[in-house]
Amino acid sequence: MTTTSIEDFVRYSKGYASATEKARCFIDADHMTARSVFNIGTLDNPGHADNAASITLKQTAPFRALLQINGERLKQKQIAEWLEDWSDYLLAFDSDGNTMQISQAAQAVRRITIQQATQQDHEDGDFSGKKSLMQSIEASSKDVMPVAFEFKYVPYEGLGERAFSLRNSLLTGDEPRFVLRIVQLEAQEEAIANEFRDMLINKFDGESVETFIGNFKA
Repeated sequence: MTTTSIEDFVRYSKGYASATEKARCFIDADHMTARSVFNIGTLDNPGHADNAASITLKQTAPFRALLQINGERLKQKQIAEWLEDWSDYLLAFDSDGNTMQISQAAQAVRRITIQQATQQDHEDGDFSGKKSLMQSIEASSKDVMPVAFEFKYVPYEGLGERAFSLRNSLLTGDEPRFVLRIVQLEAQEEAIANEFRDMLINKFDGESVETFIGNFKA
């Protein structure tokens, strides 16, 4: 039996475990997987260890979208459309720490000013004017610029909601590029893995299922 549902995995594991022959559940939190084996047996009387159930948690669509955009160099149109697509999960902040509407943030990144020798205003995608390598280009928004975001959602099905902080950087060059970077991503991933591990341990507490951290190979 394989599944992506924590509840189904736990129910199946409890149902096949017995007081006379406890199941063993091996939790690999780093890969968000677990495997319950029902017929391992004992050292004196080993079993075949071929009756098992496994779970691999499934990333949610918002989490996949966040990971895909992390660290990418985005054009104005790309970042604006991403902010609008995932606005239900986002909060934007200006340089003073004040919250902004996502619609305001999207407008700010869509419409910036490229200050050149001729002082031209541009909308996204309209950077076709000739540019000299000697030109000094400075990007500045006509609106208040978002410098950070908070992305709050459930990263894996069955786990709790988490808030991810993102820094917004603006790179100047031939045309502007924005970079969204998740703050302390590794720490967040470790906390998610620990939540998965602790959840299974708690759900099997007092049941005929012993939990172990690691992998099992017959």
